[in-house]
Amino acid sequence: MGLATVALTSGHFPPKFEIVDGPAKGARQGAARGALLGAAYTLGGGALGGPIGLVASTFLLPVGAVGGSIVGSVTAESAAKVEARVAAVGRSLSARKIQDDLMHRVAATGREQTSGTFLVLAERGPRTVDERAEYRSLVQEGVRTVLEISVMELSLRGRTAEIDPSLSLVMTVRTRLIRTDDDAEIYTHSLTYSGGKGRTLTEWLDDVELLQGDLDRASAVVAEKIVEEVFLLVPFPSERKR
Repeated sequence: MGLATVALTSGHFPPKFEIVDGPAKGARQGAARGALLGAAYTLGGGALGGPIGLVASTFLLPVGAVGGSIVGSVTAESAAKVEARVAAVGRSLSARKIQDDLMHRVAATGREQTSGTFLVLAERGPRTVDERAEYRSLVQEGVRTVLEISVMELSLRGRTAEIDPSLSLVMTVRTRLIRTDDDAEIYTHSLTYSGGKGRTLTEWLDDVELLQGDLDRASAVVAEKIVEEVFLLVPFPSERKR
């Protein structure tokens, strides 16, 4: 069955932003991570094999941990400096129209890949994460179905053991397909994109174009997946008989 008119709306709230397993904050955290790295390096780099190698690695383990601790405590930036950089990245992300950009990309992808008519309603959609927007008034305009697309979270994720880890972009998006005549939720799903080239926090800040490029790439991948799952794989709901 071909698609009728589908209205698209987006969230009107800033996505939650966080850095997970980011740079060590201050000498104490740097020392702790450095100790782990030093110990891991000692175990992984044992030159001797057999029982002798095992004994040597065990003997050298405290040495590697102490050495790593010293390096970590010296190289880790202060907590205040790290937190300032985290806040700067957060401001850079929230300043972009991420919600609307994804909605328009889904509309463009839907028009290319389906026979449906996609109507963008920029002023509709939830104003908060928990709001359940109402769409019944759209019935009078001939719109029977609304696809609500909300970017819930953006994060940069690294690895705990590293002092200044490479961070990759992660985007989590919630979709809700809603029938307008009774505001019934027909379909809901959450998608998470994780990819792109990992960069340190400083590198993310130094080149905002790279950040925008990764956001565009994430939106393109997520838009393709949304159209595939909602309109190509899942049987589209028929209108209820009135």
